[in-house]
Amino acid sequence: MDNADAQPFLVALKTADDDVMVQIDPEALPGPEHAGILLADFARHMAMALAQTGKAESPDAALDTMLDLFEAELNNPTDTPTGGIAN
Repeated sequence: MDNADAQPFLVALKTADDDVMVQIDPEALPGPEHAGILLADFARHMAMALAQTGKAESPDAALDTMLDLFEAELNNPTDTPTGGIAN
């Protein structure tokens, strides 16, 4: 894969006070269907990483837990995203 033209479209950072800061370039994705594919791919990569580092029994176990909490967070958010589109 040639990464010479790669451009970041999503950056997530943990702040000093344990908050999460996310920067998204909405122009980098054609639409919500692509965002859905991105979320699924990211979840699979994260599940593999958690299993490989011993933080989960297996990628499948990690993904199951992640999906359970993803749904719970969508249904009962623990916080509200803030911010907006920066020019």
